[in-house]
Amino acid sequence: MAELIKLQERLSVQFHDFSLLQRALTHRSYLNEHPEHSLEDNERLEFLGDAVLDFVAGAWLYDRFPEMDEGRLTRLRAGLVRTETLASFARRFRRVEAEAQAQGRKLSDMVLAEMDELWEQAKAEERGDARG
Repeated sequence: MAELIKLQERLSVQFHDFSLLQRALTHRSYLNEHPEHSLEDNERLEFLGDAVLDFVAGAWLYDRFPEMDEGRLTRLRAGLVRTETLASFARRFRRVEAEAQAQGRKLSDMVLAEMDELWEQAKAEERGDARG
């Protein structure tokens, strides 16, 4: 329980239902290895999260590129929500977070400043010429 409280503080979120946070962090393989625990795995939450991510990415692309046709929007959305792109965003976010803290700046300022670079990276990956 103490670890979940620390995680909430680090993420700057407050869960009223710790079981939801615990479920989000519980992989099916853990339950297979520890059948004595009466926990739920995160697969249903992952399904819902994937749907939300698809929607948010699609809505953002739709608004950002009103002239783009459906086929290109679909390909770009697929490029944005694929595992490799999300992992790249997460790595960049951690670097930005550390840099913001070192500079005594608010994370939101840094994240906003990084959005154009992340967007360009996603477009490059979609084109197949990612710069890693």
